[in-house]
Amino acid sequence: MWVFPDVSAMSQDISAKTLARPKPFTIALTITGILLVLGVIGFVARAAGDGFDSIGPWGYYMATFSMIFMVTSAAPLAAVAFRFTKSHWRRPLSRVSELFSIIGILNVLMFIPLMIAFPPLDNPSAVVDVHHMELRRSIWFEAPIGAPHAWNVLGVLGLAVTSMAILWLSAMPDMAESRATATGFRGWVYRTLSGSWYGTKRQWNAQKAGLALLGAFYFMLIIFVHFVFSSDYAQSLIPGWKDSIFPVIYSVTSIQMALGIILITLYIMRRWGGYEAYYGKAPFWSASKVLLGVTLLWIYHLFAFFITFWYGRLEVEQNIIKYLITDTYAFVFLVNFFCSFALPFAVLIWNPVRRSAAGPAIAGLLALIGGLAFNIRIFVGSANAAEGDALFAHFFAKVPAPVYPDVWDVFMVIGGLGAAVFIYLASTKLLPILSLWEVKEGAMYQKMGKLIRGEYLVLGKPE
Repeated sequence: MWVFPDVSAMSQDISAKTLARPKPFTIALTITGILLVLGVIGFVARAAGDGFDSIGPWGYYMATFSMIFMVTSAAPLAAVAFRFTKSHWRRPLSRVSELFSIIGILNVLMFIPLMIAFPPLDNPSAVVDVHHMELRRSIWFEAPIGAPHAWNVLGVLGLAVTSMAILWLSAMPDMAESRATATGFRGWVYRTLSGSWYGTKRQWNAQKAGLALLGAFYFMLIIFVHFVFSSDYAQSLIPGWKDSIFPVIYSVTSIQMALGIILITLYIMRRWGGYEAYYGKAPFWSASKVLLGVTLLWIYHLFAFFITFWYGRLEVEQNIIKYLITDTYAFVFLVNFFCSFALPFAVLIWNPVRRSAAGPAIAGLLALIGGLAFNIRIFVGSANAAEGDALFAHFFAKVPAPVYPDVWDVFMVIGGLGAAVFIYLASTKLLPILSLWEVKEGAMYQKMGKLIRGEYLVLGKPE
């Protein structure tokens, strides 16, 4: 369960792994690069054919953006939250989660077309006078200044900047340690970003305080941005959909997928990346418990959402259930249900499976598949629910047919996901995927000791 790395050789070993270009890594980088090109082709073809006058043709693009955004925005929370709880087991996964911050740049770029295609709040066909303006129903009452575009883009940009700041503060000691030996672009980045870091007590205290403040702000910001995005790009596009539970489902699904991708990354690095000496089974075991709890939270909030509309029995509520769950996107919902709850729950309830490295990674993969189905069901459905004046209707009058992807949609989906993986893989060659200072610090606090006839882990608690 626990590993005891050789601190004296750790820096040299991790530096060599960071600079290495093994064949599997090169193949993965090439494949994801090709997918990125296909995604650009699909985007250009969609823009040339349909333009940005309507949100409907961009449903699958919106689902892809949301998928990437949910994973990469919540992934840094793992490092932030487990630092707050002072969890010793989280040390090997901190940098794995923080590196997803770099994909925040992709989130900002992908969000720009959605902002352009998003329909206006005010009804262009309404008779407008000085006393009245008919507005599409949304969270923006009377359309405050900049709503919704300014608030949405500031939220997405704010998450990207804050998460990058967390990564910078966390990686600064490691960059300072390697700035004298690193060459080329890496050397320039290390020397520029490490500043005057020399590891004094004052600098360590400042880093600790900075990570705590940025982490608290990031947690508050991500909940707000999830609420705004899910309300604007999902609920407001389906007339009459009013639900305070859905933004919570969105955030819970985001956290579930983020934990899933972190566990998958840990397993790949342990199984094929040569990091067995640094990634024991304790991070998998401990993180899988959190993943199990989030999985149960997901089904609870889904039940709360469904039962409210089911017992409401209003026509609009019944039509929304038919559209998103029981009729139009019923198959996608079943994939979402089984992969986000039933199958991960069946995997994670067994303690021997949770204690392994492969079991939590399999549950994480299932959560990612379920999250993709969730985004397709919600955002493709929302983008194609109503057009024109129907957006300003008081209720959802009819249940539309499902919208299936064409070749450009497929290109944009696989291209967007491939672009995110490509950026993450490239970032692992810029910064080490293991937080050296945290693992070294953890090695100083742990040892194996004997009590009577048993041998136990002795763990120091500095605070």
